[in-house]
Amino acid sequence: MRSWFARAADAPAAAGVLHESDNLYTRLTRAYEESGARYRAPLVVAIMSVAFQEYPAWTRQAIKVDVYGYTIIAVFGAGLLLSSLLAAFASTTRLAVAIFIVIAAIAIVPEWQLIANHTYLALWCIPVAILFKESWTSDLYAYYLRMTLGIVMVAAFGQKLLAGTYLDGSFIAYLSMTGTTSERMFSLFCDSASPDPCIVYRLASWFILAWQLVVGILLLLGLNSLLFLAIEIGFLLGAGVYADEMNFQILNIALLCIVFRFGMPIWLLVVSIALLAFDRYGVSALMDFVLNHVG
Repeated sequence: MRSWFARAADAPAAAGVLHESDNLYTRLTRAYEESGARYRAPLVVAIMSVAFQEYPAWTRQAIKVDVYGYTIIAVFGAGLLLSSLLAAFASTTRLAVAIFIVIAAIAIVPEWQLIANHTYLALWCIPVAILFKESWTSDLYAYYLRMTLGIVMVAAFGQKLLAGTYLDGSFIAYLSMTGTTSERMFSLFCDSASPDPCIVYRLASWFILAWQLVVGILLLLGLNSLLFLAIEIGFLLGAGVYADEMNFQILNIALLCIVFRFGMPIWLLVVSIALLAFDRYGVSALMDFVLNHVG
């Protein structure tokens, strides 16, 4: 049986559109688009984000290491990566999701009280794809993700509103005093000696509240605009830099690419995977490195 790569590479040639002047990137991009991989890539990235999130955490959990041992934990991690790779092919996407479900049921769900928000969102969104023969073309799956993300955004707004620490800016002020280097970036504009949150902290807090509420409502209302998607991706990347939590934002971006039926252009796929790898070191680590050498 010929490989997907061979068939994908031959497709443009068969259509008579492959030119000798085309460079490797152009040919790869054309094959990527014509094979439909662009629309399956978001699921690849979503599953991969869970692998990058969970595997390092598993190796640091003494109880999990005692129960499973490092070998089994490595198998779980490899299984998630295998799942993400299989999600790239039309014939194995449902198998990929099945593998994800099995690993999640064994290694993640039993500790549901301790898992991060990132993983909760993934558990709500990824397993549902198994219900559809071609989830990347399913309007119903995209609608489910749209409603889920919309509810999550509105709920996050409500939680922050009830907590009150975003209304008065005290949470941003707290992060500016005790957080990582990236989380302290707003402290440059405020007087650290003042006991009250400055206007910059309050404005940043109000912006976050408004952003989550507006995005949640627009998703629930069904706004389908690529401009909206582009702006939201920009905001998510900015939030990832500030909170030093790029992994979570990449998961959101991947799910939004499914919601808007935009898929992932090859450049966005490469950037997303690179950011997942970079997140293992963190934005703050890079900032600290630069500041130490500049100083």
